[in-house]
Amino acid sequence: MKPSRALSTAEAARELEVSIKTVQQWMEKGVLSGWKTAGGHRRVSAEEVSRLAQTRRQDRRGGAQSVCTVLVIEDDPDLCRLYEIMSRSWRLPVEMHFANNGLTGLIAIGRVHPHFVVVDLNIPKVDGYQLVDALSAEMDATVPRYCVVTGMTREEVGRNGLLPEQCPVLTKPVDFDALEAMVQRAHADALLPRTPAAPRED
Repeated sequence: MKPSRALSTAEAARELEVSIKTVQQWMEKGVLSGWKTAGGHRRVSAEEVSRLAQTRRQDRRGGAQSVCTVLVIEDDPDLCRLYEIMSRSWRLPVEMHFANNGLTGLIAIGRVHPHFVVVDLNIPKVDGYQLVDALSAEMDATVPRYCVVTGMTREEVGRNGLLPEQCPVLTKPVDFDALEAMVQRAHADALLPRTPAAPRED
């Protein structure tokens, strides 16, 4: 039996403050239950959307998010589509964001505040090594909150520039199982309560 009030995916996306594609992914994964109309349009329970939106607001107020946000900085659209497809099988709800160059990637980091960032070293506008250095300084965590994905061998990566010692490197083709494990650890680390730093004396 369908709920008395239903929302389209666009309406649900606005209430949840995510993309329509993310709503569709959550429906496929069972995070949100939904159905299709006789005309083939997706519908989702307004009550479920309201409950999830409330949970997300509570999580944000508590300094954590139940949904894991991942930013991929990659200029290959085919590879971006593969990230999107493979993330649907991961064992946690993931909200994927993409940037096709280093500059928009830096802007997206400040806008999205992702739990995990995937960086292609060979990206336009901002050097990948410089971007990783910025991430290393910004994302202070007990486990890596970012990784490098590259078509170069590890030896080539070492010759072309220095990466932080703790920076994980995945070579193409991407090992999505390894990536999922890193994303899960980063998400779990982000949910841990933090001890506030002691005020510094003047």
